[in-house]
Amino acid sequence: MACKFCDENRFKEKLGRCKTCIWLNLLLLVSSAIGCFIYYQSAPREVATIALLLTFIASGFLMLLHAGAYLYYRFTGVKHPTQDRHSPK
Repeated sequence: MACKFCDENRFKEKLGRCKTCIWLNLLLLVSSAIGCFIYYQSAPREVATIALLLTFIASGFLMLLHAGAYLYYRFTGVKHPTQDRHSPK
């Protein structure tokens, strides 16, 4: 990908930092929410409906992780995940 955080191999390096990843996850979350709204049934029995629901739940959880990491890094001033708060910046 284009940013320096996406070039890293570890998931922790990307979480809350890569704006491209966050926007793609937001797009996945919104599209799966719209799909769940359109295809929602009171008792989902079709495989596609259950998969869409699981996609919505997983992308929502990932968005919460991104938002939490972004806010943590923003308020603590940590520039890199391996840098702790007490080391010189």
